[in-house]
Amino acid sequence: MQDSKKTKIQLIEELENLRTRLAELDKENEAEIVAKPSSAGCQLRRKLRAEIKFIGDFGLMKASGINLSEGGICFEVEGDIPFEMEFEIDGQKHEQRAHLIWVSQVAKGRSQLGFKFVLPESDETSALLWLYKELDLLDELGEET
Repeated sequence: MQDSKKTKIQLIEELENLRTRLAELDKENEAEIVAKPSSAGCQLRRKLRAEIKFIGDFGLMKASGINLSEGGICFEVEGDIPFEMEFEIDGQKHEQRAHLIWVSQVAKGRSQLGFKFVLPESDETSALLWLYKELDLLDELGEET
């Protein structure tokens, strides 16, 4: 039945049902697990709301130019671009090494970054995140005195 032919009571009932369903979907969305295609098949993802601290673990890098315009430049680097990160999930702290996989600007002044975790058994290690946390602590102590 077209909306224009529904009674006011029918429309109100339908609206209430839609609001209830929307609330249920919002609740489900909080714990959403989604299969996302990847080169290695499907990966399960769940929503994450956590503050993440991360630092690039690299120095001067060299790249090969791809193209250039008045508005920007595209280039390519050889090898992984490593980062260290720290975040908390359900009260449990996680420290992780990862490689940058993609970056996308989603709105003016906002970007999304995709990282691939480095397996824990990897020999790849760095203490940069630890060092920066120590430096922050020293700064805080200096401000208190």
